[in-house]
Amino acid sequence: MLQIQNVTKHFGSVCAVNRIYLEIREGQIYGLLGTNGAGKTTLLRTLSGILQPDSGEIYVDGDSLQDGKRKIFYLPDNPYYFPNATMEQMARFYEGQYPEMDRESVRFMAEALELDTKRPLRTFSKGMKRQAFLILALCAGTKYLLCDEVLDGLDPIVAEVMKNLFRQEMKERKFTAVVASHRLNELEDICGNIAILHSGGLVTAGDMRGRSEAVRKYQCVFSESTDVERLIETLKQEADLIRAHVDGCFVTLILRDKEGTVKGALWEKDAVVVKEAPMSLEEIFIAEMEGKDYDIRKVLQQLV
Repeated sequence: MLQIQNVTKHFGSVCAVNRIYLEIREGQIYGLLGTNGAGKTTLLRTLSGILQPDSGEIYVDGDSLQDGKRKIFYLPDNPYYFPNATMEQMARFYEGQYPEMDRESVRFMAEALELDTKRPLRTFSKGMKRQAFLILALCAGTKYLLCDEVLDGLDPIVAEVMKNLFRQEMKERKFTAVVASHRLNELEDICGNIAILHSGGLVTAGDMRGRSEAVRKYQCVFSESTDVERLIETLKQEADLIRAHVDGCFVTLILRDKEGTVKGALWEKDAVVVKEAPMSLEEIFIAEMEGKDYDIRKVLQQLV
């Protein structure tokens, strides 16, 4: 487990990371979400030991970061490689730092994705470089992998290929990845737990889907004679309504309804169609933060 306890990091007068408490348990892909400048990169660089925190402590499986940092591989947004280096040469270089580096697996995975391990990395496209370095990072054999914007700017097919690399690694060994992104949709389908950073601080963290099991989303159609605005006001009084969107006779409702009783009530209020729909991660975050002294919508609007 990675434990971040009251970690703060300044650059001059700028507080890049402000008193972060976070626990990342083993065996998961953990999302680190935040706009550009939110503190994601600084936190990952501090967690990897590249930067020293101004205050606070970081523990790796109960040991100090100094003792446990060999269990961590940090994959930055723009990885460094030697001039004219190939994947094969970079694998040999990493082998000197990571004893569990598996060069045969690098070759196998590269062949599966049609990447030439003997071709200079500088000739690779952006997507090919991202795939190449993710393969190198996974094959380093470390228990923890920290990825900074590894999916940024990739076309959907390449992004899905890289997500599948994460999923496959999770199946094969005890492995934990922290994936930072400024795009909500990049993390939605691979991360079980997500933390949101904003202006260096931690807004919220944890299993949003698990913590929002009592929240439901209903898509409804009402007859033209239904006073939809009045209906919404009634739901605010009678049910725990979080959000409502009206488009003519079509109404989308997000509310707390653990037992699912509101669905029957909607039929009684002259609904023509009532369908329960899956909630997006954005809707879950809004539901989770509702009632707290923080406008999560302003942050989420930037994560598109």
